[in-house]
Amino acid sequence: MEHISEVLGNLSPETNITGQKIIEPQAYYEDGLTLEERREQLRKSLGVSSLEHTFENFWPVKGTREALAAFRALAQGKTSWKMLLCYGGVGNGKTHLCEASAIALYKRGLFCRVLTMARIMRALKQHMEPGLPFSYDELMEHYCSSERLIIDEIEGTEWEFGRLQEIVVARSRDCLFTILATNRDLNELPERIVSRFSDPDVGRLILNEGVDYRKLKLKGG
Repeated sequence: MEHISEVLGNLSPETNITGQKIIEPQAYYEDGLTLEERREQLRKSLGVSSLEHTFENFWPVKGTREALAAFRALAQGKTSWKMLLCYGGVGNGKTHLCEASAIALYKRGLFCRVLTMARIMRALKQHMEPGLPFSYDELMEHYCSSERLIIDEIEGTEWEFGRLQEIVVARSRDCLFTILATNRDLNELPERIVSRFSDPDVGRLILNEGVDYRKLKLKGG
């Protein structure tokens, strides 16, 4: 993994989902933060649980190699398609791959925060209330048109899946960088979402067939 000071040098000013400015690189040094404090700031900005969750540190057990290759190729800008839906059982590394994608993008100077579907839906519901800086429609437009979007833990109510469907349909129209990860089977997801990722010119559907890493650790590998 690159030294954190080198990685920080690639950060360009971005805006998060609430419109708050992401701290620019120089600000880290002007604030007199320690290396660990800089790392923590970066971790939170990217929405990852650890900066060590890179592709290089992913444990490619049987059934995960296709998912690893697809995430890595997309994050490194080596694909013509821009949308990836990864599905499969629990604990098999989908979140690690989402976080590795955000970190790989960041090393390329591109910002993308890892969000959960629950967090996005909470934000949308909150912004239905009057008097907030951003309206519901403005926030939806952000999710529909931002250059990059990574959503983990795809799960929710019928209303929430309706909103996700709107986002996916809009993003597929413009072939925008989009990653979704879910424990659900494809037949449990809205057909219009699955069909967008099924279009070979736009996206890919990848089944992560890996077993639960937690169980492997209990067995000692």
